[in-house]
Amino acid sequence: MSGAGSPPGMPLIVLYRQAAGLNREIDPRANALGIDTRWLVRSGAAFGFGRAPSEVDIAVPLMTPTGAPEPSMPRLAGRISQLRGRWAVENRSTTGTKLLLTAPGLYREITRHSPPELLPRPRQWLTLRSADADVEHRFHLIVQGPTAPGFPPAPHPIPPPDAVAPAPPDARAEATTTAAAPPPAWSPGDARTLAAFCYPELCGLPPRPRDRTRQTLSLLNRAHDQANEKWLERQLARLRRDAAERLGTDLRGEHRTPLFVDHVVQHHALLGPALRSLDEEFLATHRPVKRSR
Repeated sequence: MSGAGSPPGMPLIVLYRQAAGLNREIDPRANALGIDTRWLVRSGAAFGFGRAPSEVDIAVPLMTPTGAPEPSMPRLAGRISQLRGRWAVENRSTTGTKLLLTAPGLYREITRHSPPELLPRPRQWLTLRSADADVEHRFHLIVQGPTAPGFPPAPHPIPPPDAVAPAPPDARAEATTTAAAPPPAWSPGDARTLAAFCYPELCGLPPRPRDRTRQTLSLLNRAHDQANEKWLERQLARLRRDAAERLGTDLRGEHRTPLFVDHVVQHHALLGPALRSLDEEFLATHRPVKRSR
């Protein structure tokens, strides 16, 4: 058990998204920003999810995109309740199902053998993956405090919005480490490129294989062609060199990308305006999408 990010006695906001089609996903913003259902979990209540959860105050059945019970999930995959006044997550499955607890700079796997895991941040994602990894059931867990967005005082689901909606302000949690060296002197263009390249990690989503070239060009509204690929290679080569000098290690090559991404996430505070700009552009150009469950 670890973490001390959830103040005692505070309600828990839960935002749910069924992220589907991830094996073909290029632009991650729809599933990062979209909210299907919301709940406010008050102190003393238990929140449970799985194929057919029971014995909890708020039960969330996990469904496939076609509306059938999710066959790869146990009846009760996980339970969230308070432990000594702080919110904690338990893996209640009897199988090898893992719960992934993530935020920028944070990655933890919670198995059925793990002790209850205290929420380490005011805001984090709890994710379950389908057997083929094409669907993720994402719960954005926000411990409500003085600066958290207000929600109506109700222990039951708030009706889901009719449109893809942005996550609450400041939903990206603080990174776990802060670089001791002076911050990079990224230009607004650099910040925008890095925000697109590292968008999932800056949002705190769990890791998965990605075509970062296509993802970055898509978020930057650039065509996926040879000219733009070469442009992006030049930009990233320069930014990698700068990061390598700061870290004292070679960051060239795809196999060094995780270290480069970690470096960017450590300086996520510099990328706030660029991230907000990418989000606002997406929401301004995509029509409302109704999600039925």
